[in-house]
Amino acid sequence: MRKLIFLFSLLACIFIACKETPSNSDAANNAATTDEPTDNGGSQDDPDLVAINDVIHNFYKWYETNMETLSNIHYIKNGNKLDDAQLDAYFGLLTKSSFLHPTYIDAERAYLKNLEATAWKKENGEEEPLTGHDYNRFFCAQDWDINFWTTAPVGADGLGTGLAKATMSGDEAGSPREQKFELKKENGKWLISKIECGQ
Repeated sequence: MRKLIFLFSLLACIFIACKETPSNSDAANNAATTDEPTDNGGSQDDPDLVAINDVIHNFYKWYETNMETLSNIHYIKNGNKLDDAQLDAYFGLLTKSSFLHPTYIDAERAYLKNLEATAWKKENGEEEPLTGHDYNRFFCAQDWDINFWTTAPVGADGLGTGLAKATMSGDEAGSPREQKFELKKENGKWLISKIECGQ
C-alpha cells in the first residue's frame, strides 16, 4: 500500500511539473513577443531623429546669423524682375549652409521664376511687397520667435529610410505651433528638402 501511495504521489508531482514548464512552442512565442523589433521612430534617442532635430535647429541658428547678409542680396531688379546673377549668389549662400537639399533650392528657384512670369507682371514692388515677399519663406510668417525654430522638439516619420516627414511642435510667442518639413538623406546626412508654408 505504501508503494502505491508513493507511486501515486510521484506521478502527481510529475504531472504538476509538466503543466508548469512551458513547452518549446510556448517559449518561442514568449521570445517572439519580447524580442520582436519595436518601431522606435518616436524615440528621442533614435540617431536619425537626433540628426533631424539638429539639422532643423542648426539651420535656423545659421539663418538668424546670416539673415542680414541674405537680405542684402538684391535678386529683384526694376521692381519686378529677377536678377539671375544675384539669385545665384543668394541660393549659393543657402547651399553653402549645408543644411538644405538641392531639391529645396530647385523648388524655391522655380517658385520665384513662376512668380516673375505670372503675379509680378501686374505688380511693381514699389508701393507694396511683391506676391511671395510679404512674409518670410523660412518662417512662413511675417513675425516669428526664433526660440521656437531653434529649440522646439521635432518628431518624424520615415526614420530608417532616405526620406522623412518631420513636424516641429511647441509654443511660439504664447501660442501652440506646428511646422512641417520634409528631409532627404544624402551621403549619410539629413538635409531639409521642403519647408511647408501652405503655398
